[in-house]
Amino acid sequence: MRKVVLTVKEDHKYQVIQQVVNERKNRCRASIELNLSLRQIDRLIIKYRTKGKSSFVHGNTGKKPQNKISTKQINRIIKLYETDYQGFNISHFYEFLLSREGIQVSESTLRRILRTHRVLSPKAHHNTKRQIRKELKLKEQRQALSKRDEKTLQVVEPVEAIKAHPSRARKKFAGELIQMDASVELWFGNTKTYLHAAIDDYSGAIVGAYFDTEETLNAYYQVMAQILTSFGIPYEILTDRRTVFNSNKKADSPTKENPLTQFGYACKSLGTKLSVTSIPQTKGRIERLFETLQSRLLNELKLANTTTIEQANDFLNPFVKEFNQKFALPIKINTSGFDKQLTSSEIDQILITTRERSISSGHTVKLNNQEYQLFESDKLVCLKPRTKVLIVKTLTGKLYATTDADQIFDLHPLADHDLVSPAFEVIIEKPSNMAPKNKKPKASMNHPWRRANYRDYLRTIGYSEKGANHMAYEI
Repeated sequence: MRKVVLTVKEDHKYQVIQQVVNERKNRCRASIELNLSLRQIDRLIIKYRTKGKSSFVHGNTGKKPQNKISTKQINRIIKLYETDYQGFNISHFYEFLLSREGIQVSESTLRRILRTHRVLSPKAHHNTKRQIRKELKLKEQRQALSKRDEKTLQVVEPVEAIKAHPSRARKKFAGELIQMDASVELWFGNTKTYLHAAIDDYSGAIVGAYFDTEETLNAYYQVMAQILTSFGIPYEILTDRRTVFNSNKKADSPTKENPLTQFGYACKSLGTKLSVTSIPQTKGRIERLFETLQSRLLNELKLANTTTIEQANDFLNPFVKEFNQKFALPIKINTSGFDKQLTSSEIDQILITTRERSISSGHTVKLNNQEYQLFESDKLVCLKPRTKVLIVKTLTGKLYATTDADQIFDLHPLADHDLVSPAFEVIIEKPSNMAPKNKKPKASMNHPWRRANYRDYLRTIGYSEKGANHMAYEI
């Protein structure tokens, strides 16, 4: 005869019904003790009299659950996490299991499987690491550890002490504060690259991102262009105390703050406040963003077989959209602190780099070992030698020269040899009915190309006109 084994709850129910059948308790008392209706008590009495003790065993006892994951499936999940998805955090791995691998499993079950097999997430909390370390130490005393357990123990052995970083409330409006920084990492391939990014403090949305080989002014300009195009002009930008934003303070500078550079001049033209800090915790949003991107973006670039910067920058656009939909608050226009969105031509005129040069005796200016001639409406202009001009390079690479009289000239490189020989080649004249070229922007009173405004800006930050070349970046 098979032995009937009951759980504590089932045995309690059996004992109460047995007492009712033996007339040691009445039905009402049993109903109160078992928290069941009288009708249920009657049914249990009938079961007891017909089948005895075995009728109190739950019907699913000993049966395999239909939703139980097979051992083969568990081994596949662990193998995927240790090979193709190595370095993914569990939440990120769970998303790809559903979308890419087609494995239907809940996130809590996935965490339980990995925890049971001592597979640790790179984002595991300190408390989790301490608990796993304690479990492995006890297991090590009783028996030899497996290779996976030994590997996990090496990871959790040096657990850092808990550090205190007081939190700060987010800003009330979108665009009120943008945090901007760059992170160097082996994002793709075998060469380290720099990811320049900006995050909105209110919503936590990535508002701009761009890859470059170095941390450059041009890369930050590309991020700024994305912000101005998609959202508008922010109220304040918080960055590192890098030379891209903040150059060395001069001893005779009348300002308390360090003088700002070309990026600062662009922010001044936009009316955006630029703040710098050397404390990472002050801009904790962008630092935390890079920690998340180093876990998610790096692994997704690897899955996409990304090898070049062009491919990486193309990959950023859909990735940022998906990231913001998952993790960021929506930015509402009626409660946004962003000012008007700018057109591409307006952005091209504001995100500029400048250099001051003098007209040579040949009526040219020299820039980066290349001589340029000044043109106005396709006509060569010869300014007086030693005339000071401000060379402007726009975000798209166009070169212009401006004077104190607010004249704007195109710069054309001076060729070493003539492109056409009138003596040996036939020159085809352009038809007179050709559409006129777009007019150059007129230098208004607050235009960033006005040389007078640029000189005033240098004076306010403690620079003389003579020292302007030390502040400006090479074009």
